[in-house]
Amino acid sequence: MFTAWNGALISWNLNPDVSLPKETAGRETSPQGMPISSTSQQGSLSCENTEPEEDFSHPDLLESLKRLSLRHFENFSQRFYGRSGSFSLFTDVISITKKSTGNGNMIQFREHFDLQPWERATADAEIPHYVYPDNDLIRSLVAIYFETINSIIPILHRPTFEKNIDEGFHLRDYNFGAVLLLVLAVASRYSDDPRVLADPCSKLSSGWRFFKQVHIFKVAIYAPPCLYELQVAILGGIYAMGTSVPEFGWTMIGVGLRSAIDIGLHRRKPKGNEFTVEDELKKRSFWALIVLDRLVGLYVGYPAMIQDEELDLQTPIECDDEYWEIAPDGRVHFNQPPGEPSKISYFNASIKLSEIMSVVMKTSCSLKKARDMLGLTGKSWEQRLVADLDSSLNAWVDSVPDHLRWNPRCDNGTFLYQSTALYSVYYMLQILIHRPLLRTDSPLSMPSLIICTNAARSCSRILKVHMTRIRTINPQIIVGAFTSGAVFAMNIWSRKRAGCAPNTRDVAGFQVCLTTFEDAADTWNIVGRSLILFRAMASVESPPPRRHENVTVTPAPSIWSSYDAVPQTAFLQSVQPFCEQTPYMDGYLASRMGAGFPLPLEPHLEVSSSVQPSYVAQESGLSGELSIDMWTDAPLGFSFSEWDAYVTSMAPGANERP
Repeated sequence: MFTAWNGALISWNLNPDVSLPKETAGRETSPQGMPISSTSQQGSLSCENTEPEEDFSHPDLLESLKRLSLRHFENFSQRFYGRSGSFSLFTDVISITKKSTGNGNMIQFREHFDLQPWERATADAEIPHYVYPDNDLIRSLVAIYFETINSIIPILHRPTFEKNIDEGFHLRDYNFGAVLLLVLAVASRYSDDPRVLADPCSKLSSGWRFFKQVHIFKVAIYAPPCLYELQVAILGGIYAMGTSVPEFGWTMIGVGLRSAIDIGLHRRKPKGNEFTVEDELKKRSFWALIVLDRLVGLYVGYPAMIQDEELDLQTPIECDDEYWEIAPDGRVHFNQPPGEPSKISYFNASIKLSEIMSVVMKTSCSLKKARDMLGLTGKSWEQRLVADLDSSLNAWVDSVPDHLRWNPRCDNGTFLYQSTALYSVYYMLQILIHRPLLRTDSPLSMPSLIICTNAARSCSRILKVHMTRIRTINPQIIVGAFTSGAVFAMNIWSRKRAGCAPNTRDVAGFQVCLTTFEDAADTWNIVGRSLILFRAMASVESPPPRRHENVTVTPAPSIWSSYDAVPQTAFLQSVQPFCEQTPYMDGYLASRMGAGFPLPLEPHLEVSSSVQPSYVAQESGLSGELSIDMWTDAPLGFSFSEWDAYVTSMAPGANERP
């Protein structure tokens, strides 16, 4: 397993032979143990401390420091400083001085800790004056936001948020006002009200009139980041992902993550700490930043900002908003009714899945230098890594709570929506794990191609149900549709080059991905670009030979352009979010894809160890070695820019020298 390579990856706890711990009442789990049951969390909010004492000594020291005379220097004392930094020496001196002299007063040095007058003048000049829409539009957009985004990125407590709006808190606190404006901006993409448009002629301008008022980056940071500023970074990042510069969304998420670390949100609270509403929302905000940083980073090929071994905070408490009992002093007790599934279970499942994302980003998608440092060397390191990552996905999918397991007939719209987002990322991650093995010199290229194809087909089935019943687009669904669509396009191209008609399942799956993009292209820039790219993929009638190809190709029948006519009525006769594999290597696929995948799906074929990969390719609708040859030259990742360049190179004459 991972520990066989220098122990560097042990912290992810991805051993598939170890069952994930279940959450018990009154306790929060660690990042390495995602809650997998719907038991309520009642009673005391403090967690039993099972970590080494030295991991908590520094946060305790910081808490003590705040109670010294330095409490006057709020900007200084409310920040987090790592134990290994030079600041630790300073705090030690303060502590020793207080013990030896009884006086830890540093008031004489206040000049060096307070904000300077010229700095405060700049900070005060930055106080904004926001313009809000009519109250009826505010209420409409807030309701849309909680129905669409907060159920998958739960950073707001709805009763508290709506109470603050009713009391006009956004008119008195500009930080909360910024959160409200960005909630309106994000929700505008799902609204048909013309008042949300900055340009009456373009729905792409939905929400811009709210977004443009909020200054994400401040010139003078005169106070430690507050909860509202973290929420601004998250909401601003989500909105920016749909603009003409989606990469800026990743940058904003990074700023929010830095801010969260600045105030120590990556560390669990010291023993005996009593949790408040703000504490829980800060915790949720931090995990939202982690999940989004990894999701977007994996999609565009950027590194993760923080690794799991660098944080130890608890996961969010699985209690829905309506079951929070908030005391006058802000302390909160969580009373989720026993047996009632929580909407936060989805968030914890996505956090656990993000741990696997982090490993993929640090290994398969990293530089050779990073892999060498992790001991990922030798001829078989990729096979061992992929096997371990597959096993980790198996453990994860087995831990998904029952109410989030895919059920196309689920009568709870929220759980169906959450399940769609969850499995879209799961299948995207499965494809990304096996993508590095899709090359001519890999002995596992064909099994990996089958797994990628089955994952894409499974994802398209889920998207088909989602676009029929829910139709809400979010970043998770976008990345799932894009990754799956790229797999379908490669399969269709390779069969056409081999002189075969495209497999109808792949054509139908591609159509689902295309339809998913068509539905949101007028409000999300990145979706519109993806739609154009996918239509360009569909226009490639005869992909040119790549540099590894040494075969003579017979032109395929021209049916690709007729994908709109593919009958869809039978496409979801038996919807399951699982694969359609052939008998060859059933055991291999079962071990890779988990116990939830029914085997075999083609009972008329006998399982035989003598079945060859070429037969598997034929039965799966793939073109064998020709498919692998095309993947060898395709982008390693699934970012839009890489695939845009790749598809452009497919145009006739694109590779000819002048």
